[in-house]
Amino acid sequence: MTFYQEMQSLANDLLSDPDFKQGVIEYVRIVPGSGPIDNPGPSTIMKTELPGGVAKGVSFKYVKDGLALSTDLTVTVPIHPDITVDMRDFIDIDGTRFKIVQDISSPAAGTRVVWKFIVRKGS
Repeated sequence: MTFYQEMQSLANDLLSDPDFKQGVIEYVRIVPGSGPIDNPGPSTIMKTELPGGVAKGVSFKYVKDGLALSTDLTVTVPIHPDITVDMRDFIDIDGTRFKIVQDISSPAAGTRVVWKFIVRKGS
């Protein structure tokens, strides 16, 4: 097991501890209908709960650099093996929909320790 795999496992254990649970954080993917282009049909909303995630106000450094607004949030969640992150997707925090604005997970290359997103309210 590499160092980053060990760190990922440790982060998953820490964030999944029920003592730290802040609320319900879900990863939301909206899949368009599969019909013809002029009438594709209804979209399908697929939600996956991300246990142990935490949300807080965005850091000033991201606002200063123009990557975020002061009303944005930073969401840190454990890696979920069944999800491939897409910037077109959303995060629901206690039932409120937020758009993923930036993926600031670290490290940027290789095995991610946690997922960390800047999210903005609205859909």
